[in-house]
Amino acid sequence: MTIREIMQIGVGVPDREKFETFAHDMLGFPVLRSPGGSISYVRSDQYQHRIAVSTTLQPILRYVSFDVGGSDQLAGWKSKLTAAGIAFRHGTPAECAERQVSDFIELKDPDGHGLALAHGFEIDDSPVRYTRDLKVLRLGHVLLTVKDTQRSHDFYTGVLGFRLSDWICIDDNIRLCFLRCNERHHSLAFAPCMPGKSPRLQHVMLEVESLDDVMRSYHFMRLHKAPIGMGPGRHPNCQTVHVYVQTPGGFAVEFGWGHRRLDSTH
Repeated sequence: MTIREIMQIGVGVPDREKFETFAHDMLGFPVLRSPGGSISYVRSDQYQHRIAVSTTLQPILRYVSFDVGGSDQLAGWKSKLTAAGIAFRHGTPAECAERQVSDFIELKDPDGHGLALAHGFEIDDSPVRYTRDLKVLRLGHVLLTVKDTQRSHDFYTGVLGFRLSDWICIDDNIRLCFLRCNERHHSLAFAPCMPGKSPRLQHVMLEVESLDDVMRSYHFMRLHKAPIGMGPGRHPNCQTVHVYVQTPGGFAVEFGWGHRRLDSTH
């Protein structure tokens, strides 16, 4: 049993309408609401959505969802987690419909981040109606802040089977950890929380089709005075050319191209 790739992010934001407007006008994505109106879906590629947004008092990460392949694989994960003494819950039919998946289970990592193991993610065969000149290939990774990056490394590699790609040491107290589940350099990254701050979602990376997509995004957001956080630039470890923009949801979105691939067997 292996985790195949990162698939969805569920977040809560205080002002969902403001986030919807930003996602549509600045990020460039179509946004739809669930039939009941409680969830906003941000579509960026061939899947029905990559980011699901609900309304909460404070910005929160509700879950990060991963594809495990199918029902047999999900059953295997249930057995593995039970044997390891790790608690999880089953997704309800209503939650599966909300997340647009066939089935999932959900557990917590040591920092309380919700992790969903799922299968049957719904695909939309219609073209993505971007609101600006853009093409996104996939959801690339998330960076989570955690209390102890070594503890996170041990949990994700020991329990969930992720593999280490890099440690980046900023100084004696700040060590960033990069983990992969396929040939992409990383699907998860961890950074230590800022002093006095709680673990949170720091950013979501969307992998775009071309370098032009990164540069067009930068110039578009700069022209419209969006809060660009970093970039354009290139990360030395994963070789990604990037630009980051802060969203009203309390996390940033990275548009990236040229992400390094590694041998998935090691």
